[in-house]
Amino acid sequence: MSRLKFPDHFPPTNPWKKFFIGVRWLGPDLSFFGPLKRAQASRTPESMAIWTGRQLEVASAIGDLLACCLGWKSPYFMPDDMVDVVFHGPSFDSTDPESVFEAVVEMLDERFSIRPTEEFWRGHANSTFGQLVEGIVAHGAA
Repeated sequence: MSRLKFPDHFPPTNPWKKFFIGVRWLGPDLSFFGPLKRAQASRTPESMAIWTGRQLEVASAIGDLLACCLGWKSPYFMPDDMVDVVFHGPSFDSTDPESVFEAVVEMLDERFSIRPTEEFWRGHANSTFGQLVEGIVAHGAA
């Protein structure tokens, strides 16, 4: 199963590419969203077999919420998936990532009584989903 990650050119850092994002031929190529969406949609519950115990519970809860809020076709994410992709969604114009992030923070508090700090979240911005889930579980155990 291939990991979910953005190509090197996304998100754009060039001011012109940023300005023309979403404008065909002028902005960055966004065609990678189709294969990304299909790859994630093809995952099954068996894809989550690598997770166990509390990590499985947390990963499943986050996956369910992200599938509902962002439009991922399945709630199954792998440890190697990149957090920026998982929390962005399967299309360029996905829902506001800040509101989705807030929903995840609220769900972790309500369901698991886990309250990661802002510093924790900033430290996991470039992490894999597996690193994030391990950190959340460890944070909850502390």
